[in-house]
Amino acid sequence: MAASNKDKIRDIYELLPKLNCGLCGYGSCGRFAKAVAGGRTSPFGCRRNPWAGYKISEIIGAEAPAHVYRSQAAFLPGLRVSPDTMNLKTLRKEINRLSRGVEDILARMENLKTRR
Repeated sequence: MAASNKDKIRDIYELLPKLNCGLCGYGSCGRFAKAVAGGRTSPFGCRRNPWAGYKISEIIGAEAPAHVYRSQAAFLPGLRVSPDTMNLKTLRKEINRLSRGVEDILARMENLKTRR
């Protein structure tokens, strides 16, 4: 017996982190689950837990890509501090470095304002 759309939405929602972060573009995990069940978005749209996309694909009866997400790095290569080696001290240093950069940009913007 095929699952109803309501059952699919519930099952998809249960796999999501329930943070309602909106990174998927739907504002809440419930809206994302409804969009996936309705075929309006990819089952891999959850940015907090893209691995859930494999289970979600099973729920909606879609084929999942062969690429395994677990083999990808847990961080972007352009970042200076990777999450697996980050500690409080390095985090503080990185935040200070970024803050100085932001302050420099803001100072340049103020400088441009006064020139006009």
